[in-house]
Amino acid sequence: MRIILTIIFLLVAGVQGFAQTYLPVTSKNKTYLATVKGLSYSYKNGLVTLKNNGKYDLGTVSIIASSKVDSNLFGIALFEEGLEKGKTVEAEMYFTTGLGKDSHDLLLKDVDHKNLLLSFDKATRAQ
Repeated sequence: MRIILTIIFLLVAGVQGFAQTYLPVTSKNKTYLATVKGLSYSYKNGLVTLKNNGKYDLGTVSIIASSKVDSNLFGIALFEEGLEKGKTVEAEMYFTTGLGKDSHDLLLKDVDHKNLLLSFDKATRAQ
């Protein structure tokens, strides 16, 4: 029995090492927490899929990415067209690297996808 549990643990730990990390919402704002409740997103090869299973129609949502290994990497996916309850939309994530004048766009093939940290940046309700 221990061997089976150990094998399962190692398989799960092995899979987690090659996937992006989805950071939890850390805001204490009750309105914001109610807005993002029911929202889910996934990232694959530069494309973010956002699903709204929440109680509200959304106006603007942005999801950002940073890297565990490159502190200058920044990525953002903007959903500015709004998102009705029960709908799913996709948007490309755009990446930049560098600071100040040295900031430049980064090609998707140059991004280390397995070390990305993804999180909500902004979510507003539709008016």
